[in-house]
This record gives sequence, C-alpha cells and structure tokens, in this order.
Amino acid sequence: MRVLLGDGFGVTSRQIAMAIGRSGQDVAVLAPPGRPVHARPRSVTAVHEVPAFGADPWAWLARTEAVLRAEPHDVLLATNEHVAVLAREPERITTHGVALAVPPFAALRRVADRASAASTLTEIGMPQPAGTVVVRSAEELRQVADPPLYVKTLAGSHRVERREQLLRLADSLEQGGAFVDGAGVLVQEPAQGPVLSAQAVFEHGRLVAVHAYEHLHGSAVRRSVVVPEVREQVAMLGGHLGWHGGLSLDAVRTAHGGPAWLDVRPYLAEPGNAGAAGTDLVAALIAVSRGEAPASMPWGRPDVRTRQAHGGLLTAARAGRRRAGRELLRIVVRAIPYRDAVEETLSLRREPRRIAGSLWLTTTVLTMPARVLARIDAQEAGGTLSPAAWRRVLAGAPPRVP
Repeated sequence: MRVLLGDGFGVTSRQIAMAIGRSGQDVAVLAPPGRPVHARPRSVTAVHEVPAFGADPWAWLARTEAVLRAEPHDVLLATNEHVAVLAREPERITTHGVALAVPPFAALRRVADRASAASTLTEIGMPQPAGTVVVRSAEELRQVADPPLYVKTLAGSHRVERREQLLRLADSLEQGGAFVDGAGVLVQEPAQGPVLSAQAVFEHGRLVAVHAYEHLHGSAVRRSVVVPEVREQVAMLGGHLGWHGGLSLDAVRTAHGGPAWLDVRPYLAEPGNAGAAGTDLVAALIAVSRGEAPASMPWGRPDVRTRQAHGGLLTAARAGRRRAGRELLRIVVRAIPYRDAVEETLSLRREPRRIAGSLWLTTTVLTMPARVLARIDAQEAGGTLSPAAWRRVLAGAPPRVP
C-alpha cells in the first residue's frame, strides 16, 4: 500500500509518516517549494512539489490531481487544513481510485472556523470557557467585556491584555476581512486549568478511536490521560455532525475534572502521544479511508509521557537567546519536564540522517532566533486557511482551463 500525505513536513505529517513507515508501508508527501530536506523522515520515499495551500487552495488541489494521475497511490490522508478543499470536492481525488476519508462539507463548515465551532458546541451542550461569545463586526468586538480576553479568528488566536490592544485588534481584523459576509470571531475569557488535547477517528459518525493528553510544558511535553467525559463528548460531536475521518480538539481541564472546549480542528493532529500510549489512530484513519468499518478501539495507557524537543526550543526562542539556551540545556540533560519522556518526532537514534539538520536548526535558533522564527512563521502561513482562502473554497472551484 502506498500512502500520500497532504502536508509534507509539518509535525503531524512527520509523525504519521513515521507511524506508517514502522508498519512497512510506502509514504509519499505533497510539499510546497522551500521546505528543508532535513525535515523529511526516512520513511518518506517521494516528495511531490505543490503550490502553497494558503495562497491558492484550488491550485493546490489541481496539482495534487496531477500527482495522482502520474503515479498510483492507494490512500490520501488529509493532515492539515487542506481538508477543507478535499471535503469540498472529494470526487477529484476518489475518481483516481485513491481512498480518502473527509467529512461532509456541510459538517466541516460547522467547525471550520472558531466562531462556527463555538456555535456548534453550544448547540449540543458541550461546555466552553466562561464569557464565550461570537461577534460579527468590529464594533461588536470593541464593546465586549474588558480584557484579559482571547480573540480567536480563522487564522489564529490573540491574547488581549488591555483595552487599547482590543481596539487596535478590532481595526486590524476589520481591515483584514475577518467580518466579511457576516463571518465572526470568537471571544473567550481565559480559563484556568491544564490544557488537554483530544484526537479521534470517525467512520460516518461512529467513533472508532479516541485519545487524550495533557500539556505539561506548553506543546513540548505531553502526558496521556483517560477522561471518560472526553470520549463521551467527542463521540457526541462526531455523531451529531456525521463526521468521517480525523477530528482534533483542545480543551481546558476544569476544577471538577471535565473539559471546557477551546478549539476544534477538522483533521487528525499530532498522533505521536497516542501511538506511544498504544492507540494507533493512524491505522484507524487508513482503515476508515479504505472504506473499512474497524472495531472501536479502547483507551490507550494513561501517564505515557512524550516530548517534542524542537517545539520546546522554538517556543523558548520567542523569548530570546538566553531562554532558548536554558531550554536547550534542559533538553540535553533531560531535566524536568523532559525527563522520562519519549521523543515524538526528532529521535536521532531512529533518524540518524537528521543529525546534521538538527544541529543546523539548533545553532541558528541560538544565534539568529528572530530570523529562524520569521521563516518558520512564513512557512506555516503558507499552509494556513486564511479568511480569503476560505472564501475561495466556499465559492467553489474556478472553471478548468481546457
């Protein structure tokens, strides 16, 4: 079996590629130009260049079709926001004999942006942080409660500490088209408690597998947890939407132990901790993509710790060289919180060909953090579904040139 991943070298794709490689299957990826070679796991046998998804979703899909016409593949996995255009016209993939698991487009629209997702969660009674409100104009945003607040858009999240920041952000979002055609943004008060992430795979509304982990050190260290309410509520959401494929959510674990949901992502995100805990979400997603009806998987093992050392280093670098240097020392000596945590993506023991690239990344982060972070942010923006790109997906495919 040959699997094609829709996003070449993001964290999710690297983890999925490694999981598929361990099962002995072939992996190929789609990637925009300029991606670093050292980010490619050895399980990836081919890289096909495609336009940046964020710049032109339909050009990305057209090039993906060309790849499928030129080379046979069995399964295409949606590993990032390109799931939007794949769900819009899935037949452009399946007509080539390629298996694909994406939700109905009507279901995807109900969680594709933060405002829509919040409305959907409210509709079915899934708890959210206090002060959750959707605003649909810059003037409404200017009139919300006093900060601190989180203002969440399709493209990202903004923490607002002062009213002057809120007023400037309202102007910026209005100029950027965040409120065009009645679109809204989500406003929430900060929630107290540890952050949880949940990932699931559905087969036409039936929950096949679910996993949850707690963030111990930002996004760098995770610990698997078993929270029955997570399974119940995620199953309720997927069943309500008739979801098909991967689904990921973030929450805050409240004082009573239950989740208050923050975000919904319409694809399977970063399954590394799940795999380490014994829940093979990747195998479940491939099975569902191929039209199978796998049995529901039980919870994985609790208290399994994994880490993403590069993520911890890059986060620290945003606070400057000194913070990055201290974080690197903690990683190297396996100090708390990295102690007893298994690496999810950058295991140099399993991927020795990446040693040179890792050394290069570490050196540049310590010497030129601003430049490295700017390049990474630009690469991520190229794959992000911006408001303008989302409107293009909603409008449908442009006429094909004969």
